[in-house]
Amino acid sequence: MLDRALPRMRANAERLMTDSFTVTRSQGEIVDPDTGVSTPKLVQVYKGKGKVQTSGGVASQANTASGESSNVGGIVPVWTLYLHFPVSATGMQPGDMAACDSSADSDLVGRKFRLVNLQSEKTYATARRWNVQEIPKNEGDDADDG
Repeated sequence: MLDRALPRMRANAERLMTDSFTVTRSQGEIVDPDTGVSTPKLVQVYKGKGKVQTSGGVASQANTASGESSNVGGIVPVWTLYLHFPVSATGMQPGDMAACDSSADSDLVGRKFRLVNLQSEKTYATARRWNVQEIPKNEGDDADDG
């Protein structure tokens, strides 16, 4: 019974994936023969639909070994960040970079995320859910210039 319902459940999950992503992997470097400057050689491993998901928002305060707070501003909310891709999106690996190409939320467009680990390894998965970390805007920008 579940085997018959699974395609419908996957299609329902994909309907929520209205963002578009390009996932790349660094494979060596390219050295400019004139300047000697090296940039990562990026290989596309996925291009297609996905969605950004967060959970958490629990207030957190980091403490040092002595028990003192290390947060200058006090308590900081901590969010867990995920990217969801279709089950058919295979071949991605930890360390790959996902760039948001389009989204209904214009603030997401152009943002980049490092894939940390796949958290949806299960028999009846409806999506590939990756734990990710956002890459600050100034990091990885050189990789897109070539």
